Amino acid sequence: MADWSECMNHAIHIAKQAREVILEAFRVKKAVMLKSSPADLVTETDQRVEKMLISAIKEKYPLHKFPFVAISIAFAVNKQTEFGIVYSCVEDKLYSAHRGKGAFCNDIPLHTSGQEDITKSLVVTEIGAERDEVALSTMTSNIHRLLKLPIHGIRAVGTAAVDMCLVATGGADAYYHIGMHCWDIAASSLIVCEAGGVVIDTDGSEFDMMSRKVIAPVAALWPRGSLRLSEPFPVSATMGSLPAPMSTRGTTAPGMAMEWQRMEKPVELLATVKALLQLSGFVHPPSHHSSMADPWQAAMDHAVAVARKAGEMIREALQSDRKIMCKSSSVDLVTKTDQQVEQFIFASIREKFPTHSFIGEESVAAGEPCLLTENPTWIIDPVDGTTNFVHGFPFIAVSIGFVVKKEPEFGVVYSCVEDKMYTGRKGKGAYCNGLPLQVSDQTNINQCIVNSEMGSNRDPEVVDKIFSTIRKILCIPIHGVRGVGTAAVNMSLVASGAVEAYFEIGIHCWDVAAGAVIVTEAGGVVMDVDGGPFDLMSRRVLVANNKTIATRLVKEIDVFPAKRDDAP
Repeated sequence: MADWSECMNHAIHIAKQAREVILEAFRVKKAVMLKSSPADLVTETDQRVEKMLISAIKEKYPLHKFPFVAISIAFAVNKQTEFGIVYSCVEDKLYSAHRGKGAFCNDIPLHTSGQEDITKSLVVTEIGAERDEVALSTMTSNIHRLLKLPIHGIRAVGTAAVDMCLVATGGADAYYHIGMHCWDIAASSLIVCEAGGVVIDTDGSEFDMMSRKVIAPVAALWPRGSLRLSEPFPVSATMGSLPAPMSTRGTTAPGMAMEWQRMEKPVELLATVKALLQLSGFVHPPSHHSSMADPWQAAMDHAVAVARKAGEMIREALQSDRKIMCKSSSVDLVTKTDQQVEQFIFASIREKFPTHSFIGEESVAAGEPCLLTENPTWIIDPVDGTTNFVHGFPFIAVSIGFVVKKEPEFGVVYSCVEDKMYTGRKGKGAYCNGLPLQVSDQTNINQCIVNSEMGSNRDPEVVDKIFSTIRKILCIPIHGVRGVGTAAVNMSLVASGAVEAYFEIGIHCWDVAAGAVIVTEAGGVVMDVDGGPFDLMSRRVLVANNKTIATRLVKEIDVFPAKRDDAP
């Protein structure tokens, strides 16, 4: 169980500091303002003290802005959850379920994917929540086993409640974790079951809400035993062991003719919470105007327009059958949408800029050379996060980089499910939906979140190197490791200050060309994983909020070879 005595002592310390501010204010005339009514008062001192308290807490316990933060509320009777609510407040997605009445997201019915083949599954979990040697070894062993099956991929977004809701939406096929608490999963367990999934213990027995062990796969996967994990590491139960078996949807507990049964919309409980947590910032970027003194502004404006249209194509394709093909391996995927979107982007840009050169993921896969010349060059990934697209996992990006004389000039990354348009222009800053981006100011590696990916290379030596690096970074220690399945968005999250760093070996130039500009223009650094200069064709990248964090991470990265993009 976590020891919060240090936090409490810090709270006492800053409360005493606040007392001095308040006592000093008693001796002077106070400017009084009104809030909601003549009796609802606020003074300059309120505002000053609040600002002081928040600053003191942030300084000691810095906050990250990773875009998955949830409120989880469950209601249990006779040890069974009767309704559950998960509000993913940055996304503004309200997940809810009432026993026997289905699961919903923003009032739209939810259904799990129905995937029957474990090798075609996307699995969500958390990486390194527990840092002792046994826990890290078990985490490594479990992910190793899943990657060797092989599954399509592993994702980690940092909140158990949202992880499980992603299974309920069909965006992922299973979630598992050892070490979370009942409050993390009580609501989302019911949401998964009501959407057609199952919730069980990691050893295959009945789910015990207090055991701190859970697997939540789609129903079709579990009978085959595909997701059985290695022996879980020991965790203390939450406040004793109170068995709370969860069944698949449609069952009704005895005594349902009680007051809560008449709650047609238990989501109404969160009306006040939503009102308090309204988040803004999703505005459209200001229009840019071409200038004779700026030869590339017209190109950037066109890139933004093309990326937005390509994003619309991807969102439409998400609603239809997504035909999958394989490239280098069974987990290196491509779809018709990748090819159609790239063709659209190329045609649109070629019509406007016929003398420019192009490098695109799908054209290179089809045999086109991947050569960077002095000529103005567009470097394009039409669907960055193809595996996410196949599964409906909500991070899919159009990435358009523009390079002149081998130097990045601008980058556009459109995270189309989120409707976030990230842009960066050399010497002119970085933006998301028109709002300026700034990297985190964190310089303490222990207070950082780091993004990375497992990649599609399942060679045992490569997988061992990846896990060796992740374990060493977790043991620094840092706050956590995340991975959303797209290099372009991982880099944009560094630019936005949500995480402090991202690194990967095995990516391609089209994955990082746009993001590199966005990170540097937001104040970050881009370099090779060995600490040397960034080489767009090397298939190796480390981006961070500052050089202090980057150079510290370099010490922990086990480098392995990756064939250059421009190799013969």
